[in-house]
Amino acid sequence: MAGSARALLAACLLAPIPLQAQVSPPGFGGLKHVRWGPDEGAPNGVFRITQTRDGYIWLAGDALYRFDGISFERIDWPADAARRRVEPTGLLAGRDGTLWVGLGGNGGVAMYRGGRLVDMHLPAPPASIGPMAQAPDGSIWVASGRFDTQLRRLRGGKWESIGEKLGRPEGAVMGLVIAPDSGVWIALTHQGGNSGALAYLAPGTTRFQLLPDRVSGRPRIALDPSGALWVSDGTGTRMVRDGHGRAPARAIQFPSAPNVRSATLSFDRQGGLWRTTAAIGISYIPSAAGARATAYPFDAANGLTSDFSYESFVDREGSVWIATETGIDQFRRASATQELAIPADPVHGLALAGASDGSVYIESNDTLFRIAPGGAPRPILKLDGSNLSMCRARAGGIWIVQNARTLHIVGEHIETAPGFPGQGTSTYCAEDGQGRLWVAIFGEPLVWRDVGGWHHATGALAQQRVWDMIATPAGGIAFTGRPDFTTLEGDRLTLRKGFGTATMLAAGTRDIFLSDDRGLVRLRDGKLTRLDQSRFPWLIWLRSLVQTARGETWLVARTGISRVATADLDRAFQDPDAPLPRTLFNSQDGLVSAAQHAGFAGLQSTVAGDGRVWFLNRQGAGYFDPATLKQNALPPPVTIRSLTSGGRSWRDPGSLTLPPGTRALDIAYAGLSLAVPQRVHFRYRLDGVDDGWVDAGTRRVASYANLGPGSYRFHVIAANNDGVWNRSGAEIGFEIRPTFVQSWPFRLLCAAALLALLWLAYSMRMRVVASRIRLRMAERFEERERIARELHDTLLQAIQSLTLRFQLAVDDLPAKQPGRPALLQAIDTADRVIAEGRDRVLDLRSRQAADIEQVIRELIARQGFGPDVEICVAINGTPRALDTLALEETGRIAGEALFNIWRHACARRVEVEIDYGASFALRIADDGVGIDPELAARGRTGHYGLAGMRERARRLRGSLVIRPSADQGTELLLTVPGGIAYKAEKRSLLARLWSRG
Repeated sequence: MAGSARALLAACLLAPIPLQAQVSPPGFGGLKHVRWGPDEGAPNGVFRITQTRDGYIWLAGDALYRFDGISFERIDWPADAARRRVEPTGLLAGRDGTLWVGLGGNGGVAMYRGGRLVDMHLPAPPASIGPMAQAPDGSIWVASGRFDTQLRRLRGGKWESIGEKLGRPEGAVMGLVIAPDSGVWIALTHQGGNSGALAYLAPGTTRFQLLPDRVSGRPRIALDPSGALWVSDGTGTRMVRDGHGRAPARAIQFPSAPNVRSATLSFDRQGGLWRTTAAIGISYIPSAAGARATAYPFDAANGLTSDFSYESFVDREGSVWIATETGIDQFRRASATQELAIPADPVHGLALAGASDGSVYIESNDTLFRIAPGGAPRPILKLDGSNLSMCRARAGGIWIVQNARTLHIVGEHIETAPGFPGQGTSTYCAEDGQGRLWVAIFGEPLVWRDVGGWHHATGALAQQRVWDMIATPAGGIAFTGRPDFTTLEGDRLTLRKGFGTATMLAAGTRDIFLSDDRGLVRLRDGKLTRLDQSRFPWLIWLRSLVQTARGETWLVARTGISRVATADLDRAFQDPDAPLPRTLFNSQDGLVSAAQHAGFAGLQSTVAGDGRVWFLNRQGAGYFDPATLKQNALPPPVTIRSLTSGGRSWRDPGSLTLPPGTRALDIAYAGLSLAVPQRVHFRYRLDGVDDGWVDAGTRRVASYANLGPGSYRFHVIAANNDGVWNRSGAEIGFEIRPTFVQSWPFRLLCAAALLALLWLAYSMRMRVVASRIRLRMAERFEERERIARELHDTLLQAIQSLTLRFQLAVDDLPAKQPGRPALLQAIDTADRVIAEGRDRVLDLRSRQAADIEQVIRELIARQGFGPDVEICVAINGTPRALDTLALEETGRIAGEALFNIWRHACARRVEVEIDYGASFALRIADDGVGIDPELAARGRTGHYGLAGMRERARRLRGSLVIRPSADQGTELLLTVPGGIAYKAEKRSLLARLWSRG
């Protein structure tokens, strides 16, 4: 569309237009410019710039700085250094990754190593260090920045002064370049700055030779990719020696800009020459050695951080960096190119159509441009300003439909026919396979044209109100009208309802696509399939879609353009779980503005015959050239920038030992891909803490808390802007020393204290158990003594009384009385019963005063062993009084054991061993016939002696073992806890409280 009609349609949906990126000036259209000024944290007064092998950009200004693409870090001298206030005057990145820093104020040369600046002890340093260079043999050449003949070289770890020895001409060195063949070029300026000279030290020679070429003051030199020497001075920039060291066959010279005495030089990988001016910005000469090279300026008005530019540099990824008075600038190849020849028309919008011959036609500001395959835009027709629609003609060329006329344009040949009937506003046109040219008119029915002229749609087709329209791959047309989606194949009309507001209707190589607020819809073989925004949010509100012969699908959205593989897109439609990988292009890739607003209907992108993908935006038109889109194949160098904990920071740490008590720390890292540093992606892992890799996204700090003492190892890997991973990454090991309370001695002390507490608790508990057992046994003894008293006072006295009465009766009987002997025998039996009763009563009473040794000796004596049986009683430890219960039960067990030995063992020797230790132990052994192990374990059926012994041991919370001896005989071992066996002492308050519980 064009003119007032398109402005009216755009106003129907117009939303606030976001801020547009600045359009590059001529010569810079294929480059992306990024700036870092004071607002982005850049230092002021940057006059030197370089890059070390680890990927850092280093800057020299009021101090030394390094830049990782995101943040600037100042590198100060160590706190104990004597030259903390010395400013850098030069930078050199060594091939081994070392950074060399030239210093002013007689500071000499320093080297950055191990996270700090180290003085290299240059003898008698000049007032200022000038240019520095590294030779192929690794030696470092340093020139003085003053008017003298000093030239120093560091080789083999030793400095040597070689200026006079090599015949260095007088003058201040403005440039020092060492060629790959070890030839040394220097540029000098003489006193007063009005004249200069070039000198060359050829490989294998010992004296500099002055070149005959005349140069003015303050010359600068550089080698281009072919090895040719270029010089820049007050007269301009020119090649003075070709790659073979000879004068160039063709003079190549670019004049100096006004007020520029000399410009520093650098060459990019494509042979483009970049010049700084220290006054009026920079200039760029693409293919400087070419026959038609042109210099293009770029200054602060175009977005440069400052017109005072001092040095340029090309990094490892091919980006060009500029050091200026107020920051740094980066120029890199842009993926998208904004075509400067096609102007913007934000009010009326632009129209686009592609022809079958591969040409692309774009209308802007009432001018029609034709872009032939491989060519540049060329205006071919000035239109009259009325509204128009533009679409492809199947016979070749394009159609332009206006109210007053219809144009068929093939190449630059134009045929004119009558315009469509009425005064409506056309929104778009499309030609179907039958040669009918259909035109959508805003708010009115469709009209169409064939060889017979113009016709109005009839029937159901006349009821449709069309907003956007395309020709389908099958030869029909498709159009949208809120909320319908309609296709017309021949005369068959198919209406589909239920769609949101469509922002795009596009034809692929096989399918029809529609985009609305719910995602992307595909119509294939009459079947609709949707990719919902819940799966791929970026597929909503697309503005255009094109598919190429390379198998790519380009999707134009409002804020970026995505490229996907067409096969992946088909797979995503077929499989609800399939991913859809994409490459996103936005302002970081050279897109200068968003797509045209949805109020501008019609085709928004197309593929040219040369493969370029053209698209419309609010700044005009741009394109991608897939053939030149190169993946950044360089994996990013990864470094650990710092480790910070407890207010202290370690820069570039290797391995660290952290103070005791360290609990939290932050690890800063960098992925030094500087093409698009905002897209560098990270993953990290701390061994022993993280179960696997942590996806950090673009975050550049890992924070940990609640760390304990021990050894740790942190790993980080990174991917560049194109997803190429450096899987080796970087790592750092650190150890956190334990505090005293975290140390092993403290843990051992705690373990010992815990064991002591457990032992104390166990001992107290045993005391309580023993006390309770004693209490229960005391009750038993009291009951036995009561029974003994009752037996003595009742039964025994009654029997004795009866016996006396019977004795008196017998005494009265005559001696010859027949029954008297029987009565006397009965009285004797009664006396024996009374004696046994007294013994039993005595047994019922406790032996309060006896000890176990005495009890056992009594048991041995009572048992009546023969004189041939040797009996030994041994005492171990200090004898202690046994508790009454323990004495009673132990005596019973010993008595049963001695009885069994006397009755069954046929022993010749009996040993009794009493052990007064922490636990009380009694051992009785003999050398008799022994005992069957099964009998010792289970006892004899119907006999309860062994079972009774074990029951008594259990009542004492002790253990009883009966087993055959190792040599011969039987051994009995009784062990009773000391707290139960020994007579109780005075208990503590805590024990008494425990016993109450």
